[in-house]
Amino acid sequence: MEKIDEWRDIRELLRSTVLMQEGYHQAKKRYASKIAPDFRLLRFFNINENTLSQCLAFLLRPDESHAQGDLFLSSFYHLIEKSEALKADMKAQISTEYTISNSRRIDILVADQNELTGIENKPWAADQKDQLYDYAHWLAAEAKRRGGGWSLVYLCNNEISEFTFRSQSSDDINRHVKPITFFQLENWLSRCALHIEAPAVRCFVESLIKFIREDINGETAMELQNELTEKLVASPQNLSAAFLIAQNMRQVKERLWKDFIVYLRQQLSPLGFKVDMNDELRTGSKYATFSVLFKEGDDFKLCWEFETSDYRNLAYGICSTIEPNEKLHGDHFSAIAQAMRHVFPEIDAKIESEGWWPWWCYVDAGMNVPRNWNLESDAWALLLERGEGSFAQSITSIAKRIHDEMDLSLLRTSS
Repeated sequence: MEKIDEWRDIRELLRSTVLMQEGYHQAKKRYASKIAPDFRLLRFFNINENTLSQCLAFLLRPDESHAQGDLFLSSFYHLIEKSEALKADMKAQISTEYTISNSRRIDILVADQNELTGIENKPWAADQKDQLYDYAHWLAAEAKRRGGGWSLVYLCNNEISEFTFRSQSSDDINRHVKPITFFQLENWLSRCALHIEAPAVRCFVESLIKFIREDINGETAMELQNELTEKLVASPQNLSAAFLIAQNMRQVKERLWKDFIVYLRQQLSPLGFKVDMNDELRTGSKYATFSVLFKEGDDFKLCWEFETSDYRNLAYGICSTIEPNEKLHGDHFSAIAQAMRHVFPEIDAKIESEGWWPWWCYVDAGMNVPRNWNLESDAWALLLERGEGSFAQSITSIAKRIHDEMDLSLLRTSS
């Protein structure tokens, strides 16, 4: 009986949520010309960890073209609880990708008078072994040499792990390491925005806030978020049903990918093509991939890959199946790129002479498919569609077009 009640609560919650979402979409359409609710300025750019670091460094530099002086740096010091005695210097040096010993690179380094602040920006990427540990000890030694203080900010929505920062570090080191979440960063930017005088700069900061809120923190549009929250806390039944749904989303995504790959195999296996996926596609880890191998033994394949974790930055193109070397780059990359350009002249793809991909582009440019899937329900719905005009049909058409129009011997380094 309890199980029946749970299913009834879930069905009722889903039904009311669908109605709420439909009402929200209708309201958006009605007022779209006045408020453009879906417009996101930063969606025009490939925002990854490095570009996000550059945005933050731009704001933190007091002498930058934003012309707001030390507004951002001073308030950031307050956020990470720097000493009140430290006043932001207009000549503070802010660097990105600052190289230290062991070829480590600190995402952002603030050198203000004799005070050092390192910022490790981790919106999506996985931690590296002893990364924070090495940063902290370098900052401590460098600050001692300069005769000043130091802090290491870990900007991430996850806790600091033993993998990246050893627990046996001394208390003197530990007290300088400060975890800050992107929720705190969002609030910091919102407070700063209240004091920005230049409309253009305020527009940029508000766009950055939206990006962090939606693409990193995973929050829905504010209007829908408030109404949905009220719905979920209205009763214990609604709350229980919501948690049950949330707990099952990983399995839902795994099932969607599994069924999708099975369908692709049904479409392409009769042609002799091999469709495969890696384990990362099930978990949403970095480099989650599915691919089409035209012939067993080929050294290149048609591939779709999420560049970053949590199903973000989906790109596709021709990818090497083995780690490329200088000879592979020189002998084959150019010929493959030229052949793909001939087959797909309408696509403004990137041509590479190094790395793994001789020809590739993001799916929003080449296939009119969302690039970031982490929060796009419409993107996941593509995995359910079959037939003409579907994502699956587009993939099948691309594979067949390459097979029919390209010299496939180019995909094999030895005949």
